[in-house]
Amino acid sequence: MKLRAPDMAAQIVTAHPMWRNRAFLSLFVAQVISLLGSGVTTIGLTLFVYQLAGSATATIVIGQALMLRIAAFLIFSQPAGVLADSLNRKGLLIFADLGRFALLSLFPFITATWQIYALIFAINALTAVFTPTFEATIPEIAGKENYVQALSLSRVAVDVESVASPVVAGLLVAWVGIRWVFWFDAATYLISAAIVMTVVIPKAAIRSAAFSAWSVLSDITTGTRILFREAALRRAIVLSFAEAIAGAAAIVLTVTYVRSVLDRNEITFAAVMAAVGLGSSVTAICLGRWSRRYEHSARGEAELHGRRHVWTARSLLLGGCVLTAVLLPGVLAPPLWLFSLLWFGNGAGQALIAIPSSTLLAEHTTTAQRGRAYAAHFAITHACWLITYPAAGWAGAQWGPAQSFSVFGIACMMVTLIAFFMKSGTLTPHRHALDLSGRQVE
Repeated sequence: MKLRAPDMAAQIVTAHPMWRNRAFLSLFVAQVISLLGSGVTTIGLTLFVYQLAGSATATIVIGQALMLRIAAFLIFSQPAGVLADSLNRKGLLIFADLGRFALLSLFPFITATWQIYALIFAINALTAVFTPTFEATIPEIAGKENYVQALSLSRVAVDVESVASPVVAGLLVAWVGIRWVFWFDAATYLISAAIVMTVVIPKAAIRSAAFSAWSVLSDITTGTRILFREAALRRAIVLSFAEAIAGAAAIVLTVTYVRSVLDRNEITFAAVMAAVGLGSSVTAICLGRWSRRYEHSARGEAELHGRRHVWTARSLLLGGCVLTAVLLPGVLAPPLWLFSLLWFGNGAGQALIAIPSSTLLAEHTTTAQRGRAYAAHFAITHACWLITYPAAGWAGAQWGPAQSFSVFGIACMMVTLIAFFMKSGTLTPHRHALDLSGRQVE
């Protein structure tokens, strides 16, 4: 039976409900723009360090700079989560964007390695405020039925960093030089702040309890307790280590592999990094659509929660297997076409872990807890990167990038096996939700 035009339009809108949510769309656009700038800076920083420090020590400097990035996340994210549940989230987002704009404007004047370290730490201290606050806001704006799709679209926005950013970075480097890449990033944060100013954050997203210095310790540990009391979230955290292993291999070692092993230029490096983002974006879109169809026939909140536990558990383990498979062949020094294909799988595997992890976190938290819960998740998962970034830099300097890929593949395989034998978690909604005092509630 043929569908009339109005019926077809109605089906399209129903299939993509988030496109009708103006608040989400505004935040989505702001996220795309700011992440585009961040991705350009990541590529530009890698090339800048390679130029400033030389090929012999480039991987070590990159690894140390990225280690400072993660250290800033660990120090500032959980206190920022307390603020996100206590203060106006919109104000925090704007503050973080304007602060990063000011700091990025200083980057073109860098002349020494220590200056790179200082600015990287300061910028990412503000990112530790912005990211958990932003992530905690998405479920409130999207609603329970649609936040998996919202998280998938948010993941696509993150993947713009890997798809479009290398292309833009390559063009900027070719046309105006590496230092101008940082001016571009600064401008994106300013635009992002302007867009966030137009968004109305639901009142439910603001914690009603007043901020108190005496309750800081209890508030900071609330998010961590939520994460470790739920078996499914513990498994997700374990597999986040596999995601960090594969991500560090891509970010730290790819430039040396492309330039030194494959003997290609910066444009080729940018294209290979784009393959990572493309794989993640395609996977995020497909996973969002498939999960929506799988959850559509669920009857009631309990069955919906149970189905989300099923598909997230499968996706997490599949992600670990994919990352293992794409890293192990590294020792064979694959040619460019095969390496690009493997890096497409690298991005896909990371998305298969990241999206279900965020979904489970939203499932097992309440509105008043999400700032602290997402901040704790942000800190704990990035602690994995604090290990893998310097490890990738050290491995690249000692063994070369090709051999290091395979070693990291073995590590991913071991992590995935550990996760496989862990408990999958409860099928009861919000079993381990905590009230503001830290007591367990149903």
